[in-house]
Amino acid sequence: MNEDDDGVLPLPSLMEAWRPPTGGKRSLRGGTLRIRSGGKGRDGSNAAPALSAAQARAKLERIVRKAPEVMVKISGKQRGARHLAEHFGYISRHGKLEIRSSEGEIITDEKRLKAIAADWDMLDQAMNAHGKDRPTSMSMVLSMPGGTTDAATIHDAVQAFARVEFEGQFSYMVALHTDTAHPHVHLTVATQGVDGTRFNPRKADLHHWRESFAHELRQRGIAAEATPRRARGHVQKRVRSPAHHLEARTAGQGRELDLNRLIEERAQAFARSQNPERRVEDVLALGRQKQIRGAYADAAAALATTGKDEDRALAEDIEGFVADMPAAVSRRLERAREIMIDDRKAADLRSREKKGEAVQRPDIDRRARKPRDRER
Repeated sequence: MNEDDDGVLPLPSLMEAWRPPTGGKRSLRGGTLRIRSGGKGRDGSNAAPALSAAQARAKLERIVRKAPEVMVKISGKQRGARHLAEHFGYISRHGKLEIRSSEGEIITDEKRLKAIAADWDMLDQAMNAHGKDRPTSMSMVLSMPGGTTDAATIHDAVQAFARVEFEGQFSYMVALHTDTAHPHVHLTVATQGVDGTRFNPRKADLHHWRESFAHELRQRGIAAEATPRRARGHVQKRVRSPAHHLEARTAGQGRELDLNRLIEERAQAFARSQNPERRVEDVLALGRQKQIRGAYADAAAALATTGKDEDRALAEDIEGFVADMPAAVSRRLERAREIMIDDRKAADLRSREKKGEAVQRPDIDRRARKPRDRER
């Protein structure tokens, strides 16, 4: 298919639908490097290249046909040589697994790992003129959903990703783990750059890294994607690991931090308020979802008019993708709507009972809790 065939797609609205929540350019601020999405492209230019019509169509196909989404997350920070050496010991399983350095060295010797930890810490201290308490390194985990990619391909893709993003500026170490439900790679990056810059990633950086990692996987024949959750219709934020850890910790201390109970209380307050008021973020999220879903609908409509079988098939896939999207409401509003429906049913039953009608009262569990969304 030539590129002219893809010209029917509404590229501006699709690009906006796929835009991450935050962005900007790579910039140096106060000696800190923040690598933001929309930053340098692979050709070294200052702006990320826009997608061509063919690239946009390929991305659209991957999204609506639900290609696996890559996962890149910050897993921790290490402070000082001792802490970093302990981390290296963990990701190497104390010398049982190989660690590959940014210089290409393959390491299993724990003494060598301790020496590298000391080197990273020494560089950090030498550049820390004001003696600030700051991390020596930052660790990340990169993976794909279980069963979608073999370990060797993930390992190779992460090494290529690290070379593109960090080589020549930040030292790093890579370790593959295959002893869990699905293979994943630990990537540890020194926070002190060789040119004096600091490694200080933000939310936009993580999205950029997801895109970069997905690109490397696609280069190796894996249909991987890296779209923001909202581009897939998700409004409800997933419950992050720290929240689960806090809940478990408070439970162990004899205290209760039930996140679902908090949502339930807020939903009931909203549902039974005389003048319920939507939060600004709820209104903005709904408007954003209308724009996103409208962009997909426009793309489907445009493809359906070309008369080509492959375009018609993609249009149908887009329509199915949008139809399967979850409701564009927060957990609080979703639960509040359920409560209001239950209340109306209960009021109707009471009215019918007063009129002497025979009614069968259903069991209504007002404490019903929806499972947390752990999707990434």
